[in-house]
Amino acid sequence: GITIEARDMFQKGYPTLVFSLWLLGAQGCLKVYPAASIDQIEGSSVYLSCTTSCGSVIWYINGKVIANSVQGLNILNLNQTWAGIYECDVKLANGSLFGHAWVANITVHSINAPEDQYAFIGSSINLTCSINMDSALINWYSSEDPTVNGSSSVFISIVSLRDDHSYICAVVLATTSVLKTIHLHVIAPPKICYIPPPKIVITSNRPNNTKYISVIFSSRPANSTTVVWYKNRVRLLDAANITTTLGALEGNTSLMIPQLIKREDSGFYTVVIENSFNKIPAIMRSSNISFELKVKVLPATPTNITIYQLDSVQLTIEWNLHPEFPEENASNLTVQVQYQNGHVAYQTTVPGNIAQTSLALFPGIDYTINLIAYNIDGYVVARPTQFTTLPAAPFIYSATIQRRNITAVSVFVDFAYNGGAGVTNLNISYRPAGSRLDWSLSIIVNVTALATFSVHAGMEIAQQYGSIGQLEFKIAAVNALFFWSISRVFNETIDLPGPPCVAQVTYWNGRPSIAVVQLSETGSPPIIQVVLVAMTPNDRRFLNKSGLYMHGDQIVFNLSSLADHDVYAFAAYASNYAGDGPYSAQVTYSGETSEICKPQFACCYQILDM
Repeated sequence: GITIEARDMFQKGYPTLVFSLWLLGAQGCLKVYPAASIDQIEGSSVYLSCTTSCGSVIWYINGKVIANSVQGLNILNLNQTWAGIYECDVKLANGSLFGHAWVANITVHSINAPEDQYAFIGSSINLTCSINMDSALINWYSSEDPTVNGSSSVFISIVSLRDDHSYICAVVLATTSVLKTIHLHVIAPPKICYIPPPKIVITSNRPNNTKYISVIFSSRPANSTTVVWYKNRVRLLDAANITTTLGALEGNTSLMIPQLIKREDSGFYTVVIENSFNKIPAIMRSSNISFELKVKVLPATPTNITIYQLDSVQLTIEWNLHPEFPEENASNLTVQVQYQNGHVAYQTTVPGNIAQTSLALFPGIDYTINLIAYNIDGYVVARPTQFTTLPAAPFIYSATIQRRNITAVSVFVDFAYNGGAGVTNLNISYRPAGSRLDWSLSIIVNVTALATFSVHAGMEIAQQYGSIGQLEFKIAAVNALFFWSISRVFNETIDLPGPPCVAQVTYWNGRPSIAVVQLSETGSPPIIQVVLVAMTPNDRRFLNKSGLYMHGDQIVFNLSSLADHDVYAFAAYASNYAGDGPYSAQVTYSGETSEICKPQFACCYQILDM
């Protein structure tokens, strides 16, 4: 299998024919690659070859046979096992070895980077990844933290749970790149992040009242964490009521409180979080929290409230009680009857096993009944029940009489306890107060809408009584059942207003512009007209303002209609339904703004002979 050309032998000038044939045969029969020393990174690959046409190839590493009959070695994922001197032989057909050759010396450089690195939460760490090759470059990458990408080193100054993920160390040598994955495990001793209140009060037998008492904690690694619940120092084994979730960043454990629980579920509860990971110091492997649970079981709510009215006053109230278990029994019940305005009309307390009571109420009134059931844990209020008692004779509680003008009167009647229910008419009589005249001057006033608590009526009185300062009225009422109320007498007094005061006159460019009249504090309101008189030696002008004014009001008059004059004298009077009051004092102004005058000053009491 060896071809020898004599021309090549003699041209090269080898000294002996036999020696030259042997060398020529070996060199021409075997070719090796790379025939050099190689530095490679652990985890990379390398290709070696011994090529021959003379026979098969035997491979050696550090003098030991590693392969037969292959002319190329493709070594993947290099490690220290594959480091050393590689050689090969040609094995001829007759079994003899021929042409032993040195192929390569491979040095494998290991990457110093443990797959798992650990750091306590809150500490600092420099992730380690190194190789003893000056020509190699190191770059870091992370899909979770893009700020790391391309960095030659990774230093975390304050480790948090979010740093718990994988990092990639890329070692680059020429065109070869080896990736090493390193996982940083953040160690977090058990720590409770959300603490329930020290005392929790839960009320049972409420619709949709299922509650969860939750404790949020952090503990890493999660697979080494256990959560145990205790009640009064006894471990709870009912997994159906306890839910624990160990999340990536934090955990949650909850105790489910069902809708119907009993007082015996009250007690002192403790939650213990434990982490058995061996890198956590023993003193830091456990954390716990305790709280008190107080269960309240309210009494059953009274239902089916029924009212039986015997007459317009007497009635009986009945209700049903259906506790689901004995703890819902009421110790006592309060029966409360309210008027429509919320004021309490009647209230009594009965034992919890009693389901009725009798009482007396005012007739013809709208009421609301509240039933309140009590026990040691609190109370419940039944749905309010509204009803109206049968009507009886109306009872006039009060009346207000107001003059609208010299003959028109408004009457406002208030009835006690809704005694105006069904009132159809008012019988109103009047006479001068204190007189002995009979009550023949009477009027029947129809009530257009059925009254309940009050009624408003208007009436006319005789002209000759319009100027009388005080009248007395006798009022009676009748309802649709022809029940008459007891007549009651009310006085109405109306006095003339006191003298006002021309308080201020303002001039503009030498002529009067504005006048202010202040009303007196005496006399009966309301005042319906104020008249200002402006006087010169040859003229007198009356300016008036109508409206509803009260004591102490100030009325402003515009004097632009007055002609130019050096001196004006002013006076004023006020009127109400009883008539015109006295004039004020006459005040003279001449081109200057006056000072404010108050009604108590003397100028307000001088009466002019107009």
